[in-house]
Amino acid sequence: MQEWFTNLWNTIKNTVMNNWHNILRFVLILVLGAIAVGVLVKVIRKLLNKTKLKGAGANFLTSLCKVGLVIVYLIVVLSALGVDTTSIIAIFTTLTLAISLAVQDTVANLASGIMIVVNKPFDEGDFVDIGGASGTVESISISSTKLKTGDNKVIVIPNKNVTSSNVTNFSAKDIRRLDLTFSVAYGSDVEKVKEIILAVIAKHDNILQTPEPMVRLTEHGASSLDFVTRVWVKQADYWPVNFDLKEEVLAAFNEAGISVPFPQMDVHVVQ
Repeated sequence: MQEWFTNLWNTIKNTVMNNWHNILRFVLILVLGAIAVGVLVKVIRKLLNKTKLKGAGANFLTSLCKVGLVIVYLIVVLSALGVDTTSIIAIFTTLTLAISLAVQDTVANLASGIMIVVNKPFDEGDFVDIGGASGTVESISISSTKLKTGDNKVIVIPNKNVTSSNVTNFSAKDIRRLDLTFSVAYGSDVEKVKEIILAVIAKHDNILQTPEPMVRLTEHGASSLDFVTRVWVKQADYWPVNFDLKEEVLAAFNEAGISVPFPQMDVHVVQ
């Protein structure tokens, strides 16, 4: 037994002595390669966090880069051991293609998530409409966007649907125009109606005077005269002013004796 161990030791020693330069090269590649991968990943993360991709987008791209660097590192290590990596690269390429086809929807969502992070059509907290779904943006991840509706429901929209839909951001600007239509009965004094609506508007401190509020007769309807009313308000005041004007204008009409019409039909019976 002792002779067997002695022979084994001599074999190992001779192998090391005859191939020390190859062994040293392999160790250097192994150690320096691992260090290089770690340093490059940190540099990539730092650079991405200084761009618009910071956050989820930066983390995702850093992870992709890390996977790619590790794969290159392993191929270099195997080459240093004398392993033929041609077949390994071919297998990896085929496997990558198969995986990409299997998860193409996921990849599309990830790519769309990067586009959203870069282009920033909206931010968290904005009130938006995305393809008919309306709500406040609760979160933007690399694969989906979450909206919280007014009745406290959560809508999860895949990012590929976000980038392929029309997006309306109601919070993009500091002020917003409120459009309302008030209807009165035929025979009402047009100028008096306009004066009443403008008087109600003038009482509101939350309605901006620039741009100037507008009240005009817009249509002779089937049963009414319709007056379009346009005022500008700050984003936070949009809905309170909306509800207040509707209630207060109706009260002012009643007080002034202005009739608010309802749909009606005259039927003539011929005998």
